[in-house]
Amino acid sequence: MLKKIHHKIKYKACHHYHKMMGVNFESKKIKIFFLSLFLVFCLSFTLFFYLLAKRLENSINFEPKILSVQQQKILKMISGFPMEKMGNKIIEKNPKVATYLVAIGKKESNWGMYSPKKDGRDCYNYWGYMGTYNQTKSGYSCFDSPEQAVDEVGERIQELLDQKIDTPREIVVWKCGSDCSVFSAGSVSDWINDVSYYYYELNKKRKIRPAALPPHPQNAPSAYLQAGR
Repeated sequence: MLKKIHHKIKYKACHHYHKMMGVNFESKKIKIFFLSLFLVFCLSFTLFFYLLAKRLENSINFEPKILSVQQQKILKMISGFPMEKMGNKIIEKNPKVATYLVAIGKKESNWGMYSPKKDGRDCYNYWGYMGTYNQTKSGYSCFDSPEQAVDEVGERIQELLDQKIDTPREIVVWKCGSDCSVFSAGSVSDWINDVSYYYYELNKKRKIRPAALPPHPQNAPSAYLQAGR
């Protein structure tokens, strides 16, 4: 009888022990799960505030870009013309290239008022540039975007400057190519004078009275608009 009672007590004790162990094991799993969740939350929280702090630091240290006098004049000069959408791209170029982009662009297209079209869309070619890219029937390059136009034409101007062709009188090769004799002396002279005007205005080589600045197209006489100059 005592043996049976002892066996029964031992069985209950073992059963209770295993039951308690099972509860403890489940409890540990739950604790580990919540601890892992807490660690993930802490790491995410720390990362969030680190990125936020970096962003605030960049904002505090941000210095607005200060434009040079020439850059300001370029943006003001082409304001209201189709070339205006190229302004920020143009002023990224070195000052001499930027100057010729504006000066030649004025003479060749009145800053985009008169320029090649292809399939009914603007070719962004405001310099009479006859390159090999996507040519119109007349041989002008038809660019895909204002940025592409400024980059490609600016690169060609830079090539001329690198060859020491860097004054308005020399850079008339833009109009003439290798031989100006096929054009009238008057048209060649006009091209040089008009490009010189804007070249020197932007480079402040000589004083130009404000009254001498070109009229805005909206206020210009019809003869001025028809001439495209």
